Amino acid sequence: MRNKILLVSLALLLILSLVAASCAKPAPAPAPGAAPTAAPAGTKYQYKWRISTNYPGDTEGAQAMIRFTDLVRERTEGRVDITPYTDAVLGGWDLINEMIIRGDIEMMFEALDDSFDPRIAVGYYIPFVYHDYDAAAEFWKPGGLVYNILNDVVNGLNYRVLGAWTAGISGLSLREVPPSPFDPDVPKNIKIRTMALTACRLTFERLGYLVTAMPFGEVYTAMQTGIIDGQQGGGTMQAYIFRDLNSVWIHYKDYIEPIWFSVNNDAWASLTEEDQQIITDVAQQIQNEQFEYARSMDEKYMKMLEDYGWTIIVPTDEEWQHMADVIRKDVWPELAPQIGKAIIYQLYDALGLERPA
Repeated sequence: MRNKILLVSLALLLILSLVAASCAKPAPAPAPGAAPTAAPAGTKYQYKWRISTNYPGDTEGAQAMIRFTDLVRERTEGRVDITPYTDAVLGGWDLINEMIIRGDIEMMFEALDDSFDPRIAVGYYIPFVYHDYDAAAEFWKPGGLVYNILNDVVNGLNYRVLGAWTAGISGLSLREVPPSPFDPDVPKNIKIRTMALTACRLTFERLGYLVTAMPFGEVYTAMQTGIIDGQQGGGTMQAYIFRDLNSVWIHYKDYIEPIWFSVNNDAWASLTEEDQQIITDVAQQIQNEQFEYARSMDEKYMKMLEDYGWTIIVPTDEEWQHMADVIRKDVWPELAPQIGKAIIYQLYDALGLERPA
């Protein structure tokens, strides 16, 4: 009898344990890991990537991009083979910015489109931050203020920047000399094209010009037909394109134009850390080489314009500083609603300037 009771008890315990097991909640799945930022070391691949630029193939900008692809191919021993496309054959610079975000192409060598995020302007056009290449080099290098802020912003758009090539210190090309070109309080009564950036419009309006925003591809025809009398953007190399239409170069030095080597984040994450470092190093090498060369490049094209019969007008240090003071006081605060006070304040701090009240 006792044995029977024992057997029944054991059976009941077994049934209860099975029921409890069937009712228990399953163990939680392990939390997903962070998205990979690089392929594991030793990953085998041979990528065929594309990189695009608006620069015509025979320009120094396009040649810099082509050299970049040659160096990457050589130093990765063919693991990353990037085909360069010039002359906007894959699309205009704004379309290419969209394509890099979507991952339709892997790389671009273009100006950055701040229509996707106004804060991108810090990596392209903030007026009168600096006017010499040594200062720009400190802002653009890894760890520099512009490099860091820019990557914080564009990483959220699915790409990153690796380094820039400068097209020169900017200015304005015109048909004729305006009144008091370096006095912001004197109206110039001359209509010019600026890039379609709020900062450009505000800057040249404050310098006394009548301003219209216009895509670069329309500038030559607009100047031919008299819609505009001049164009802003780029350096003396860009002005030389309009040598038959304009005759005056005013070296405002309002910004130093960067054309960034940028890469889609998904393509970037598919590389090993070794190849990521190689590609970053190549972009930085070309950036630094261009800084060394850009001084002579500006002077070369300025001399070519002079030889072509142009009038060249360059501000003194005092005249430039006066314009910078006016723009920083009157224009920079107007940019804060777009790019944020935090970025504007960092620029004031980096230049040792007092923040506005």
